[in-house]
Amino acid sequence: MLKVGGYVFKRAETAEEFEQVHALNYRTFVNEIPQHADSGQGFLVDKFHHKNTYLIALRDGQLVGMVSVHSQPPFSIAERLPDPSILTRPSVKPMEVRLLAVEPGKRHSVVFAGLVWTVYQHAVECGITHLFISGVKEQLALYRNVGFEPLGPEVQGGRAIFVPMMVELKKLGEKHGRAMEMWRKHLARVGACEENGQGENQLSPFRSLSPRRTEERPPARSVCLLPGPVSISQRVLAAFHRPPIYHRGAEFIELFQRTRGQLAEMTTGRCDPGLVALFNGSGTLANEVVAATLAANPRAGQGLMLVNGEFGQRLVRQAARFGLCFEEMTWPWGEAWDLEAVARRLDSASPRIDWVWGVHQESSTGVLNDLAGLVRVAQQRGVKVCADCISSLGATALDLTGVYLASGATGKALGSIAGLAVVFAPNGPGTVTRDRVPSYLDVTAALETVGPRFTFPSSTLFALEAALEEYATPEAASRRYVRYQQLGEYVRQRLRGLGIAPLAREPFAAPVLTTFHPPGEEPSESFVRRCESWGFTIGGASGYLRERRLVQIATMGELSPEDCAPLFDRLAQS
Repeated sequence: MLKVGGYVFKRAETAEEFEQVHALNYRTFVNEIPQHADSGQGFLVDKFHHKNTYLIALRDGQLVGMVSVHSQPPFSIAERLPDPSILTRPSVKPMEVRLLAVEPGKRHSVVFAGLVWTVYQHAVECGITHLFISGVKEQLALYRNVGFEPLGPEVQGGRAIFVPMMVELKKLGEKHGRAMEMWRKHLARVGACEENGQGENQLSPFRSLSPRRTEERPPARSVCLLPGPVSISQRVLAAFHRPPIYHRGAEFIELFQRTRGQLAEMTTGRCDPGLVALFNGSGTLANEVVAATLAANPRAGQGLMLVNGEFGQRLVRQAARFGLCFEEMTWPWGEAWDLEAVARRLDSASPRIDWVWGVHQESSTGVLNDLAGLVRVAQQRGVKVCADCISSLGATALDLTGVYLASGATGKALGSIAGLAVVFAPNGPGTVTRDRVPSYLDVTAALETVGPRFTFPSSTLFALEAALEEYATPEAASRRYVRYQQLGEYVRQRLRGLGIAPLAREPFAAPVLTTFHPPGEEPSESFVRRCESWGFTIGGASGYLRERRLVQIATMGELSPEDCAPLFDRLAQS
């Protein structure tokens, strides 16, 4: 793996990376270069996918460039060569370079140079002698600059024109020897390369970099490991900065309803906007809506609050402010709900429990409680379930079909901008005395209204729409959940390797947030500052964390193990 500035050059390995490869392949060789017919699917899998190695360039987890290579005959270039026997000569061990594609805005940047460097290194490791490529006619000057030379005349391919080309690997190394040696030495010395400060659009392929050591100062871009704000993708940021549109216009209302339907389908399997209400505000507002609705339900009766962390305690305070009648069940921080104990309490006759409310993913401790198990226990006894899913929405698969009311928010694991509160009512809000509910918190009215009830900013809605692309299909959502799960496991594994035990035990560990005590007796404030000096912003400033000498690493949004690894490396050295 090679790092240059904010770019990571590596071999594609994950399902998400391959999905991005196929999408870029489609945009380049269907939409831009009309080599293939448009299937309308939005992705194009190469015919040699089974034997290709994909070398990719990532920026903030997003694919910005890729090239596929393979060294197993047959080679597609053979049909474009006047003399295909060159591929089988005794002195030639060929590798075919295919599908070279870079996002338009990155084509005059370090991305192309990094991809060529990565191909060169891979070819050297494989003992390759010659690289072959079908060069697009319009880009011949670019290929010549790298070192490729034509092997024959132009050949039609679809509606595109290609020229078969070749470069001897030895000559490629000699042509760009100085730049390649600088990259090689710098990679060996500091493990990453850094842009030379002239701006990425001024870097031509293999222009010499001027690497500078950065160990003694924080990097220019801090890695955000907070539970909010989270690391936001460029796609979501671009959507957020779109020009605003009128919240009463047809375009806005269509987007508003479509987004509600997407959220409903994510959590209930039904694309029904009437199951989801959107409000301007944070997740706390969503919980206020839940409390107000319970308080205005004449059949609400007695409740049971489940508390095993700070956010469960906040629910208790909110429920009390709305005059709800309830009792509490509590567990130590770091422990999950004991559902057998909950069942015993629900079976108790005095007083009867009508509803239960708790936090699915307790952000203060990094515990993922068993919401599905709670729903089963409660449904068997005719008890309504309310759930705070603010930090679990988007982090793990959610089935809310058996839940009465659930809260969510956009600025957490969904990877969007904070500012929208979400309330799910999969089975409707039931009987509610609406004149007892503050107008703004009237979830019944919000569910019944097509479009927003009050002024609504289009910026946060645009951002949410972009973020929900990660969950557009069950397969895409599953990949997102798996990535979150694997990243959480990576964080906990690295911490344990340093002798630091996460607060939550592994069976109940949250996929996107890990809470732990700093090593030794170091105060949380000191540990947070130390991480900040290395360019990592972690949680620990909240009073409830400082009081207990706790800190936390959240891996929500656009993050990868490569983003987190340097933090653990520094901790290992300190």
